[in-house]
Amino acid sequence: MPHCIVEYSDNLEAEGRIGELLQKIAAQFRSAPEVFPTGGVRIRAWPVHQYVIADGNPEHAFVNVICRIGAGRPLDVRKSFFGATYDIVVQHFAAISNRRGLGITFYVDEADPDGSWKTNSIHAHMKKG
Repeated sequence: MPHCIVEYSDNLEAEGRIGELLQKIAAQFRSAPEVFPTGGVRIRAWPVHQYVIADGNPEHAFVNVICRIGAGRPLDVRKSFFGATYDIVVQHFAAISNRRGLGITFYVDEADPDGSWKTNSIHAHMKKG
C-alpha cells in the first residue's frame, strides 16, 4: 500500500489530464519511500459516466480521491504528507476550477490490519532490476 483511486466526472476527460495527475500523485509517494515503500504504490483512476452534481448543471465536475494506507503511520506524518498530496490535486485542477464549478474531495482510509490480506512480489522484482 498505498492505493489511491481517483474518481472523476467524465466531463473532465478532455481537459483533466488525468494520466498526468496520476503520475504526480505517484511521484509524491515515491518521494517518501521510508513512509510508503515504492513497491506498494498503486494509483488508478475511474471515470464516472452517470452522476448528478449540485443543481444538475452539466458543466459542473467532480474529483474524488480515496487513498487507502496500511495502519500505523503517525498522525502528524499523515497530515503533512496527505495535505501536500491534496494540494497537488487542487493545483492540478486550478485552471479548470477557475472556469467552471468543480468539487474536489480527498479521503485517507487506514486498512484494518486484521481485515486485510495481500501478496506482493514487486519488491523482490524491483531489487532484481
